[in-house]
Amino acid sequence: MPIIEQYHNSSFLTILYKYYNNIQGIIYVFLINACVNQHQGILKHLSSTVHENDLSWVRIMVIILLIIVFFWTLSSFEKDIFNLTGYALLIFSYWLGYHIISQKSIYRNMPAGFEVTELKQSGHRYKNSSLTSLQKSEMIEQIRHLMETEKPYLYNELTLTSLADRLKIKPIHLSQILNEELNENFYTFINRYRVDESKKLLLDPRYSHYNILGIALEAGFNSKTTFNKAFKENTGISPSEFQRTSIRSS
Repeated sequence: MPIIEQYHNSSFLTILYKYYNNIQGIIYVFLINACVNQHQGILKHLSSTVHENDLSWVRIMVIILLIIVFFWTLSSFEKDIFNLTGYALLIFSYWLGYHIISQKSIYRNMPAGFEVTELKQSGHRYKNSSLTSLQKSEMIEQIRHLMETEKPYLYNELTLTSLADRLKIKPIHLSQILNEELNENFYTFINRYRVDESKKLLLDPRYSHYNILGIALEAGFNSKTTFNKAFKENTGISPSEFQRTSIRSS
């Protein structure tokens, strides 16, 4: 009998039953991370400013959850030492609630008939599109004309749908043109124009009294961090380096 009980206590099913909640928590954490990664990709097709809705706090949540699950697992071995897990979960629940309440709507202002899920599968995203080559060429010219004459990119909350409304075309068609014809997502496309605008402002004597944040806001960016990142991605150097180098060479 003792041998049977020892075997039973060490069996796989018993261990699985004992740590079921812990295993479930770890799986849940990885699923959350996968959803956030998917969200990040979709967001760059819809918004020109991902800073407010990048869900970075969710990534922090994933890390905290992993730490809590780790100590939760250890607590089953050393209950006297790791009895603070419950308090950690309580604090975490308040922290999570705060971020959920303060989180702005993510996919807002979506028109009727537009499905965010259409942007998930890059290989088959536009397989049902009815656009002809002539229509695509006309739309490219229309987009470029609007960007150069009206400069909608100066509005820091510009979205795919709001730009499509100004162009009087469907959002999914605008997305298709940018991705297939210009090889850029919406985020990259808009911020390229903003970076070009910021270059002019950095060298314009009328804006010499502006700091980097002021230039960023004037060019359509909504934060210095986003501006620096986009500028370096497009030019290979920071805005301040660009300004110093250009002034020396002139």
